[in-house]
Amino acid sequence: MTTVEKAKKYAMPNFGERDFVVESGKGCYIFDEKGRKYLDFGAGIAVASLGHANARWLKALAGQAAKISHCSNLYLTKPNADLCQALVQRIGPGKVMMCNSGTEANEALIKAARLRGLSVSGKEGAKSRIITAINGFHGRTLGAVAATAQYKIQHGFEPLLQGFSYGEFNNLESFAKLMGDDVAAILVEPVQGESGVTPATKEFLKGLRALADKYNAMLLFDEVQCGFARSGKFLACQKYGVKPDGVSMAKGLGGSFPIGAVWLAKPYQDVFTPGTHGTTFGGNPLACAVALATIAEVDSKKLEANASSMGALLSRGLRALVKKYPDKLECERGLGLMRAAIFKPEYKNTEVCAKLRENGLILIPSGANGLRFLPPLNIKAADVNKALKIFESTLEKL
Repeated sequence: MTTVEKAKKYAMPNFGERDFVVESGKGCYIFDEKGRKYLDFGAGIAVASLGHANARWLKALAGQAAKISHCSNLYLTKPNADLCQALVQRIGPGKVMMCNSGTEANEALIKAARLRGLSVSGKEGAKSRIITAINGFHGRTLGAVAATAQYKIQHGFEPLLQGFSYGEFNNLESFAKLMGDDVAAILVEPVQGESGVTPATKEFLKGLRALADKYNAMLLFDEVQCGFARSGKFLACQKYGVKPDGVSMAKGLGGSFPIGAVWLAKPYQDVFTPGTHGTTFGGNPLACAVALATIAEVDSKKLEANASSMGALLSRGLRALVKKYPDKLECERGLGLMRAAIFKPEYKNTEVCAKLRENGLILIPSGANGLRFLPPLNIKAADVNKALKIFESTLEKL
């Protein structure tokens, strides 16, 4: 029985039909079962921030696994404390709590906002409403689904968790109309990733900061996909110069290992007291050790600067293709090494993605008609140009 046949028989079908089997990876390439090489500009949906089989990452993984991989959060471990310190140093005064994924990090932000709202109002539910953006994406657990203002994500899981309102992304007036004294927080992505890689405007994020301050609410940023140096800064919000009260992180933080984290600014850093939140696996020493190695590699190789320069190269190339193929492409957009090419409505992005894979390039669908370019942060110019060449040759034949 082949791998595909086993999956069809034994794996639940929630990921759809999968006929492509990945065997291994090295650097910015992955290899299928037949040994064919593909340029990986998906990086596991912005997860493999150092590419595949990075030497520093492998050394940290093996070294920590030989010591201890898990001991529960009833005890302390040095990698956990060191990672919390490293994140605070890069974000700002506050404290960090580790978890396992982006959706868990966003669930924690939701709970933090409601706990803080209770402490301010003194009455259960009086200050608990959270405003999120239409077409945002915050995860697949029930709280995160309620925060995700997309029908296709919410459908089938009603009744949803109550207490959410939805404003238009990059429309400050839309958010202002939803504000009130019952608002505990505003939660948005600085770059909406799943719905087409749409960056926020600086005016929008600064306006949200002012609204949050006016109504004594928290401003929370979901940096699960756009964070961890992908924008050219450690966090995308730092690119805008807007300070949040809380941040969720995951994906690239572990450099391919599952990990999530929540940072809360100093005024809110102790909102979680013993018993109000917890996790069995979150912040285990193995995950923290590889995250620390990933951060060390980003720092030592100056990968934030590389994300900016290679992102600019990729953007220029995609803009040139938009100009050359106006009948097929609408635009390109993004920030740093988080970019998308948006196709005309008549082109189905999943079908284009499959054709690109046949030609040796891995991209990720985004929204109804977008394809995401999310290469490793250490990508080189030669590989960016190679990806653009494959992309153009595929475009020509559509």
